[in-house]
Amino acid sequence: MNNYKEYLDLLSKNYEQAVDFLLQKYGSAQDDYFREASYQRFINGEIKSITRGKASRTKEGLYCHHIDEIKWLKISDKNFVKQYNIPFESQRKDRLVYCDLIEHTILHVLITKETSFEFGYPGYVTYLKVLIEEWYLDGKIPNRDWMKACYNKSFLEPQKAFDILKEMQEVLGQSYFYSLEDYYEEKKKKEEQIRMWEERRKQHRLDERDRWIEIAKQLHNKSSRNEIVNACYSVRIQYGNTTDLLKRSITFEEYDSKMKNYMKEDILAELLVYIDRLSEEER
Repeated sequence: MNNYKEYLDLLSKNYEQAVDFLLQKYGSAQDDYFREASYQRFINGEIKSITRGKASRTKEGLYCHHIDEIKWLKISDKNFVKQYNIPFESQRKDRLVYCDLIEHTILHVLITKETSFEFGYPGYVTYLKVLIEEWYLDGKIPNRDWMKACYNKSFLEPQKAFDILKEMQEVLGQSYFYSLEDYYEEKKKKEEQIRMWEERRKQHRLDERDRWIEIAKQLHNKSSRNEIVNACYSVRIQYGNTTDLLKRSITFEEYDSKMKNYMKEDILAELLVYIDRLSEEER
């Protein structure tokens, strides 16, 4: 049986049957997911992180799935462990099962179906499904060694990867793209929309920077300190990078505090020199 047919067969099982099949296929875990003593100390607030056991098999291209994810969200996340007081029994080696990426995704689909979307779905829709699309439909080969091993372990040609995703969506009663060509066309449209949005944002930031430059040119030594510092921050920091809204090395409050070490006349003079240099660079 080839991989694709085996995946279809796994998808046709219920969750318990699928787990049993994978336990037979890959064998049982030889260690707990976390160290029990460390786990309890973390729960008690004595330490900030949990020591992991030696359960990983990513070098073989296999993920370690918590069987009890059918009743808990994100069992491997320390924040969820503490928030929901997840019992250590769910971290024991007999509650772990190994699987490749496609099999892992199928497990989440089966959990989602059997729990009416209460569990399993977040991991499926935000991570696993996206990863299959990126790796096997978009052809993005991961860089990290362990991810490459996982990529190779469950490798499918684009059409087969598309087909298994469509089958998963049908199991959940959700639609997917009609064809692989439709997937690529929709992706192309989204990329174009993002490109246009980025261009509009860049132009807006250029316009705002130019507006502040004109404001700065009207300032003089009798202008208020606040006006000068505000203009300087807007030109050099807030709109200094016209392509990235988030690239601000300092807030206005921090900048204002820093500028208190300088006379307002010096701040203005340096700003005007900066504007002249900027104009020369953009000619």
